[in-house]
Amino acid sequence: MIKIVGKGYKYFLLQLSDFLEITKTIVVSLKSVEGRKKYEKIFGRKFEDKKDNSRILTIHINQLTLTNFIGDLFEKPICLATFKDHFLSKNSKFKIILLESDKKNKKKGENSRCCVRSMSQRVLSDFFEDMINVLKRKINIPYRVKPLIVKSKDYMENVLPWNQILAFQNLKKFRGYLRNIFELNPSLDSYFNNLQVSMGYTPQLEELSFNNIFKLEVSRCKLGYSNLESFIRDYNQNQALRQELKIKSRGKITLSSYRRNLKMIYPYLDKYGGLLIQECRNLNLIGDKIWVWDRRFFECNCSGLKNKETGNLSDPDSGHYVKKTGKYSVLSGTGYTDTCIVDSWWGLPIYWDAVNASKNDNTIFQDTINQCIKSTTEKPFFVIADAGPDSYLSNETVIEKGIIPIIAARANSVGNILKTEKGTHFRAQYIPRIYHKLLGKLYNIRTTVERKNSNDVVGYNRSKTPTRGSLWAKTYVSISNIAALLTALTAFKVGRHDLIRAPGAFRRLNV
Repeated sequence: MIKIVGKGYKYFLLQLSDFLEITKTIVVSLKSVEGRKKYEKIFGRKFEDKKDNSRILTIHINQLTLTNFIGDLFEKPICLATFKDHFLSKNSKFKIILLESDKKNKKKGENSRCCVRSMSQRVLSDFFEDMINVLKRKINIPYRVKPLIVKSKDYMENVLPWNQILAFQNLKKFRGYLRNIFELNPSLDSYFNNLQVSMGYTPQLEELSFNNIFKLEVSRCKLGYSNLESFIRDYNQNQALRQELKIKSRGKITLSSYRRNLKMIYPYLDKYGGLLIQECRNLNLIGDKIWVWDRRFFECNCSGLKNKETGNLSDPDSGHYVKKTGKYSVLSGTGYTDTCIVDSWWGLPIYWDAVNASKNDNTIFQDTINQCIKSTTEKPFFVIADAGPDSYLSNETVIEKGIIPIIAARANSVGNILKTEKGTHFRAQYIPRIYHKLLGKLYNIRTTVERKNSNDVVGYNRSKTPTRGSLWAKTYVSISNIAALLTALTAFKVGRHDLIRAPGAFRRLNV
């Protein structure tokens, strides 16, 4: 028979004889080494300590006071006496340890570069059991919603032949033709024709009209031509491209005339892009719940060597770009940066610009956010970015606009840093506590801008501009993003949501 007395003392009543009913009492102290050895000798096994089921949370006193740490977690406010009854009583299984700086390790604590808290130790509610009622907050990430239901007769009837309408409705492998982009978006012709009339410009050839110049440039983007000369040469020799764009004139255009008229419509590209963005918002293709920012480097037609006399590059507006992409690989070159903000639903661009590639990520990010907010009346809940623009000013720039910044922090960052299960770091002071559990899922949405950049490089072959100067770099970026918007609108109007983000859609010639 075994009895437990207090802590660590056990009485063993051993029956020596069943007939004589003689017993002997042995007292073993489990607190001492001799007592434990005696216990092993009697029972032939080692003594196993009882496991303490209490849960322990470590709180740094440099973070927040304990009352602020748990005050918003309860359904009803509690007083200090109630808190002591629940947690600080002797029978409670809940323990709290407050870490204070040790005098011996004071210098070590001052020199520590960061204080990383695990995601499993965010709030006290993670350690609560059924003894208390915790307010559960239900937070849903605004994922993509389905666009409006489209019927073929709404857009395609009396515009496309019936064989193409049936192909879009029944053949999933049918990806459309290049002319579908211009047939199903009549705003293109009306906008640029009105612009040409308002400017009083009369071109010598039909091909040089503003709407045709814009169609040719979008076609060059969709077909993946990286060189202006080769595209113009193919256009002058290929009658099929003229028929696709419905240009009846057979005149040949030159490189100088093409560039001259393209330069004339450049100041109005962003305004036309704004009309397409608003049309996408009306059709639920852009939700403005979450914005994602990133920059993409593209080269210019420059040697990268500076003139010894002037000290400038052959393209003075460009700059050197250097980025470490791996352990032993470095991406470098001379050119510009496409700074773009996309919506999280379908990865469609809502703001873009081309800047010097040598500028810092923080400067580019802050300028992009400021200009984007000025250009639209919409405002998202979150802005997501990688660790490039991680700084105090970048986070404050977003917070001043009433938006929550989800900007990844560097691993060696100083301050109150949160770390997700995948190893991504975030600055906790800029993100409300209720969103800490969602940081991993929110940051995964950042891949939408990577897909958009991949479409530009792989799908449209837009990795090097054929001209020099910041004006041509901005035109280069605008055409790429407008082509993505036109592709999404055309895919929506034919009822094919799988083609909204497909760069290869509406590329073939109808010959």
